[in-house]
Amino acid sequence: MALRILIVDDNRDAADSLALILGLWEHNVEVAYDGEEGLQKAVATAPDCLILDINMPRMDGYTLAQLVRNEPLLEKAKLMALSALSDPTHVKRTEEAGFDYRLTKPVGFDELGRMLQMIEHVMSLAKQTEELAKRNIEVAERTEAIAVRTEGIARRSEAVAGETMDLLQEVKEEMKEVKNDVREMRQELKEIKDKVDRADDGEGWKHPGE
Repeated sequence: MALRILIVDDNRDAADSLALILGLWEHNVEVAYDGEEGLQKAVATAPDCLILDINMPRMDGYTLAQLVRNEPLLEKAKLMALSALSDPTHVKRTEEAGFDYRLTKPVGFDELGRMLQMIEHVMSLAKQTEELAKRNIEVAERTEAIAVRTEGIARRSEAVAGETMDLLQEVKEEMKEVKNDVREMRQELKEIKDKVDRADDGEGWKHPGE
């Protein structure tokens, strides 16, 4: 993948030569020739990688790196320190300033190529992680929506179940009343039958005048 790279170096020939090589590697390259211009271009273009010369007038690479690290839009940018220095003091200062990599002049292009490939790989992984995070959010949102729908169905089912129980209770009460009515009817029929039986035996109903 092509990286957006900003080179900041007060040595114009060195900066332009490095930009030419990186362009041949199919990266998108911007160049600034001092720290202040570099900061302005960094904020305006939000590059993936900044290659900063350390020994520059007015604003050195350490200071520029610290300012870049304080910019929210540039928090993910990778910083390379470009210097002829390699002593422990320089190493410590680059770490404190927030540099990710160090390049020693004269630049070894094999080493630079490996660093850029590493940055490409890290950015690719970060992009994949971001996409997975978005997918996880989408899945979570769909799951939440399903949960809400399920809860609604459960509530409706509960309401229907409650209505069904009420209806069953009413039916039970009506059946109870029907049973009572049937029991009373049976009792009345039994009494009538008893009277009929007694009448047949001459003990029941009498005609008037008998």
